[in-house]
Amino acid sequence: MTGQDANDDLKAKMREALERKQANDRGVPHDGPVKEKAHGSEVVGGGPKMHRRKAGGGGS
Repeated sequence: MTGQDANDDLKAKMREALERKQANDRGVPHDGPVKEKAHGSEVVGGGPKMHRRKAGGGGS
């Protein structure tokens, strides 16, 4: 292979990779259910609210 052939082959591979990347672009919202990090009993209600004093003393 000459230098020009290798360069053209590399450009073709890079172009194909770019097309695959753009076809699978995560920035574009897709239709369907939204995946949430937590659902069900983990979210509804939650635990009881409790006041916690910060650790560390400080006083004399």
